[in-house]
Amino acid sequence: MWGCDYLGGWGSGIFPHGIFFMLVWILIIALAIYVVTRIFGTRTPNRDASSQDRIDSLQILKARFANGEITQEEFTKMKQVLSQS
Repeated sequence: MWGCDYLGGWGSGIFPHGIFFMLVWILIIALAIYVVTRIFGTRTPNRDASSQDRIDSLQILKARFANGEITQEEFTKMKQVLSQS
């Protein structure tokens, strides 16, 4: 009776070794979850990049119009489409 472990292997004494190892495993699992979410987690789109893309597209459109690659009507239509985005 005195030598039995009623705590199911959780240990006893000043530093219960079972609880310590349980905390170590919780830490390992939490670290693994953190690493997986950092690697495979969803990334939020950068809003500044989309506005920068729109400015770049407008500059390309202006250059094509200046080079005579597109007509004024095409330029106007494409510019309206870019301003709606």
